[in-house]
Amino acid sequence: MRQYLDIKASYPDAILFFRLGDFYEMFYEDAVYVARVLSLTLTSRDKGKEEPTPMCGVPHHSARGYIQRLTETGHRVAICEQLEDPKLVKGMVKRGVVRVVTPGVILDEESLEPRAPNYLAAVTGEPRDGYGLAFADVTTGDFRATYCATSEGLIDELARVEPAEILVGKHERELAEVVRRAYSRLPQTAIEVRQEEEGDGPILDTLGEVLGSGFERENLQRLPVVARAAARVVRYLGATQVAAPLPLSSLTLFQRHDFLIIDEQARAHLELVETMLERRRQGSLLDLLDVTVTAMGSRLLRRWLLFPLVDVAQIRRRQDAVERLVARQSVREAARKLLGTMGDLERLTTRARLGVATPRDLVALGKSLGVLPGLRRTLAQASDALGAVAAADGEADLLDLGADLGEDVAEAIASTLRDDAPALTKDGGYIRPGVSPELDELSAIASGGREGILAIEERERQRTGIPSLKVKYNSVFGYFIEITRSHLASVPVEYTRKQTVANAERFVTPELAGYEAKILAADEKRISLELSLYTRLRNRVGEEGARLLGLAGRVAAVDVLAALAEQAHRKDYCRPLVDESEVIELGDSRHPVVEHGASSGAFVPNDVRLASEGEQVLLITGPNMAGKSTLIRQVALATLMAQMGSFVAARSARIGLVDRVFTRVGAGDNLARGESTFLLEMRETAHILRHATRKSLIILDEIGRGTSTYDGVSIAWAVAEHVHDRVGARTMFATHYHELCALAETHPRVRNVSVAAQEWQGEVVFLRKLTAGGTSRSFGIEVGRLAGLPASVVARARAILERLELAGGGQARGVPAPAHPEAADPPQLSLFARATPVGGAAAGCEAEVISGLRATDLDGLSPRAAWDLLAQMQKKLTNRGLP
Repeated sequence: MRQYLDIKASYPDAILFFRLGDFYEMFYEDAVYVARVLSLTLTSRDKGKEEPTPMCGVPHHSARGYIQRLTETGHRVAICEQLEDPKLVKGMVKRGVVRVVTPGVILDEESLEPRAPNYLAAVTGEPRDGYGLAFADVTTGDFRATYCATSEGLIDELARVEPAEILVGKHERELAEVVRRAYSRLPQTAIEVRQEEEGDGPILDTLGEVLGSGFERENLQRLPVVARAAARVVRYLGATQVAAPLPLSSLTLFQRHDFLIIDEQARAHLELVETMLERRRQGSLLDLLDVTVTAMGSRLLRRWLLFPLVDVAQIRRRQDAVERLVARQSVREAARKLLGTMGDLERLTTRARLGVATPRDLVALGKSLGVLPGLRRTLAQASDALGAVAAADGEADLLDLGADLGEDVAEAIASTLRDDAPALTKDGGYIRPGVSPELDELSAIASGGREGILAIEERERQRTGIPSLKVKYNSVFGYFIEITRSHLASVPVEYTRKQTVANAERFVTPELAGYEAKILAADEKRISLELSLYTRLRNRVGEEGARLLGLAGRVAAVDVLAALAEQAHRKDYCRPLVDESEVIELGDSRHPVVEHGASSGAFVPNDVRLASEGEQVLLITGPNMAGKSTLIRQVALATLMAQMGSFVAARSARIGLVDRVFTRVGAGDNLARGESTFLLEMRETAHILRHATRKSLIILDEIGRGTSTYDGVSIAWAVAEHVHDRVGARTMFATHYHELCALAETHPRVRNVSVAAQEWQGEVVFLRKLTAGGTSRSFGIEVGRLAGLPASVVARARAILERLELAGGGQARGVPAPAHPEAADPPQLSLFARATPVGGAAAGCEAEVISGLRATDLDGLSPRAAWDLLAQMQKKLTNRGLP
């Protein structure tokens, strides 16, 4: 136990899986906790003592599942292995931690989502200096970092990265709290708080030791907060990969404005990678677009979607490649078929670099590399589809895999390992014959020895006349001769009894013992030599990791481009013209996800035009369920798809570059953050107004509906004016406040449009078509009837609506307000207003009730007294004939 306690002291914040033979054991507090959460049997060590040590364990061959369950809840697991062969050691076997598994540092393929990255992120900084963010995926070697001027920007970037684990310095308590509040869905233990060494010099040296020349030292010197975040990632990874080098060879620095910025709310509202309500991938835009055939392609598509480009030349390079694959269907299908036979080059390569790749992993890597020459020949056929493509900036064609396809690595693997190599190395059998003469000789001895054993068995049967004589083997006694009890009288005297079992006796002979020693010695040497040859091959592949990862990135890009081309072909998408203008013009635009879920031909397309100097703000009115929300979202999705290099769901499209997409779409209360619907709405709107620029695209849906009618109208009016007069961003504003239509009379870049619906024989027909001009009806009661409201409720609602219209001078139907709300004082709408005046005793009763209300001290009323007062007033009004 002293050895266990010493090792545990070095990893106090991790659950220690301590290898003892064929089990990983846990002791003390770890055992008590793990037994409870994993439903294991809690036992004890040294049961005879007054205070026995709590203990539980799991078989080493099934430990993966248990480790995964612990990391999913945010725990760190330290894997302690036997570092020596127990057969060769006298006394205690040396043990040590070989790696630490954390939520952000997982190597086991079975515990990872193949189509999604698994990022470890580190943040640091303060409001005065800004914030640094660095994140790495240890399974692929992807390592990037950026600077964020504000905590809001930091949280937005973290939302795009969606790390599994976030590191914050112990001294940065305020920052840690900001992160925890923003990502309260993460387990608290997944936000690891660690004390980190400060100082720019040591930090840059730390990065230099790991990355060599693969990082921009001068740029990092100018961004110390970014350097600290990057060093924090490196140190943490170094502490988890105790027995292996880090699989990081470069650090990519990027600026937020290098990509179209998508903040947390836009990512959620547009359902880019998961749906809002169910929070699942199915039903998202990513789910629709992702027809990639490799895991690395799927991960890259996700990155392209969340980090759209803002450089026209780069966007057009991607579009060129997509268009060529759309034009050559046979090439696209052949390329996708070849890609579908490949493994995950990125993660297979990284496993080799980390020293955890199995023989089966390397065989999969070698076979995948072997596909690439054929893939390159296939893609070359697409080069002439639309003429040779020469990038103006001199960058390589995205469909060109390059000259280096890793043929030497593929050959080394194929010539060393059998095609059917197993996942485990303990029994050998994975090295090809001819690789090592010594290994071939040992294999022949081991194989020939077994044949000799069979010969001994047959000879002894003939010599003794015992037909049931068998030569068997087990790990305890080795080889032995087993004879049933009925033939024991025929056993020769030179046989030595070894063991008695039910119905039989077991014996050994000098000849059999000699053969056993020879076979086992050869077999042990064979297995050891195979492992040595395999380790040498794995290390060689790991040393080629940087070039193989670069190649994997090019292959992943081809997979993404082919997938985008496939969907463009299947869904009849068009290539958008992306330029530097401030125009968004879509002909027959569709919502790609909604269209996919609708029956063929059911989705109604629409033309949309936004222009900073013309139709800057589109005020969209129309009844509930008419499709306003779908319409504004599809414009945002078309913009994002265009700037990621994809074709878009439209007949024609022109997209003037957008720097950010902002959304304010209906949402429920955020109870986890203690925010009501209206507070959340106002926070998101304030965020938009603070950060939007003229180049932004703003999507607003029902601003102000979370409060009273006049407050809501006033806020919506003021927001629309601010966007028009000060921000200048292209904006789509869906609203039920028909009073806002009057904005177009005094604001030259506001256009009123509506989604058409008609009432026919008491039924509402939704035409889904965008038309010029506003509308004055919401058909809310009719929609309620369609939703199943009782007929009595619908009838009462219509009666109240008529009363409100009379009291409000038509305002309830949505008659536009004056051009300036402050120019008139419209009457307060009241549910108690009447079309005709009340007189006589009834009027006196009403005055009496109102007078009583005014004279009541509300602050001094108990809840029960208030209820009694209300009941009295109701009774008085009812008795006097008032409704």
